[in-house]
Amino acid sequence: MRYKKLHIVSFLVLFSGISNAQGWTEHVYLNDFFTINFPGDPEINETTYLSEFDATYPARVYTVNSQQSLYSVTVVDFTDAQAIHAAMEKTEAATSSATWINDQRAAVSRAAREMRSRGGEITHDAWSHIDRVEGLQLQMTNSDNSRTYAGIYMNGNSSRLFILEATVAPRSIPPGQFQQSLGFVDSSGNRIRYQLSANGCTI
Repeated sequence: MRYKKLHIVSFLVLFSGISNAQGWTEHVYLNDFFTINFPGDPEINETTYLSEFDATYPARVYTVNSQQSLYSVTVVDFTDAQAIHAAMEKTEAATSSATWINDQRAAVSRAAREMRSRGGEITHDAWSHIDRVEGLQLQMTNSDNSRTYAGIYMNGNSSRLFILEATVAPRSIPPGQFQQSLGFVDSSGNRIRYQLSANGCTI
């Protein structure tokens, strides 16, 4: 399902910021509680995502193709995780009443494992955070010598997993304007910067 851009408060709310010379614009999506810079208006499609514990969650993919580069943000919605797990046929590995929580805690690890399994040379693989929401950053050189820069972050406060990917042509500059622009917002579009502790992020 493709969403049209709206300029009023509704299920999908999009605010346009000030563009720079390359056409990059800030986009704020209240339905998924995040903000990101894109070099154009993204195509938005609904999909599903299979989790570490074999649950199927709703997801959206925001995608822009621009000048031989592909930028995407996949947002997986864990809001109904407890109900989804309650309705599943349980395997022995998923009988715990806390499985729906463990599924979210394992989300970054699973997404990173899936990326690593694609092939190509991993050149960077490290812990990261955006606005103190923890995750991982990956960089890889693909078989066609293009470069993929990825960031994976699980915001438990909004019950959403964010998977950022930018794939650019060989010898292109790193897409920092995309990768570092992710931010988290509340239902009114206000930017949130969390507190970070050994147990993760909290408001």
